[in-house]
Amino acid sequence: MRIIAVRHAETQWNLDRIIQGHLDSPVTEKGFRQIASLLKEIKNFPITRVISSPAGRACTTAQILATHFGCQLETDENLHEQNFGLLEGLSFEQAQNCYPAITSRLFTGEPTIAAPEGESAIQVVQRIMAYLQRLAVNNHDKTLCLVTHGLTLQALIWILKGGKLQEETRQYAHQNCSYSVIDITEEYIEVVNWGIATHLFLR
Repeated sequence: MRIIAVRHAETQWNLDRIIQGHLDSPVTEKGFRQIASLLKEIKNFPITRVISSPAGRACTTAQILATHFGCQLETDENLHEQNFGLLEGLSFEQAQNCYPAITSRLFTGEPTIAAPEGESAIQVVQRIMAYLQRLAVNNHDKTLCLVTHGLTLQALIWILKGGKLQEETRQYAHQNCSYSVIDITEEYIEVVNWGIATHLFLR
């Protein structure tokens, strides 16, 4: 099974530097241009299923892709963004003022750190890896597109690249509408390429 793992398009809260997590905000005009560029980039992949996080920003991105590939859009909670608990809806500046130690450690990518009432990157890894393994059972020779979120993708690539606890996950950051290619068989999971974003800079 091949996975094309996409980060959703830019949103208003991305621009405003507000922590989204399980909250949401609309895709911007630039975000729709990003989706168009992404579609040109991946249009020749033989994608048979498009599965999205249930967040509106991810579904907006995914629906355009699903329409192109002639798929019924599917959603799954396991693709949701990392839960940032009490930080959600705050600007990064507000979060730094209210929860300075946690905010700095969380967004520099310490994998074991969770916001109050939130989840850590390790917990994100546990849910998304289990989900990928279930998908692989019935999709051996298929190519699937999964539309998810920045820190969820970051955590996924971190674990697939070795997942050392002393490393920061932010080294695997994904831009809006960038994507990674992951191959999964019964024997292994391989990151073919990650954080691909060259299509976003082409005019």
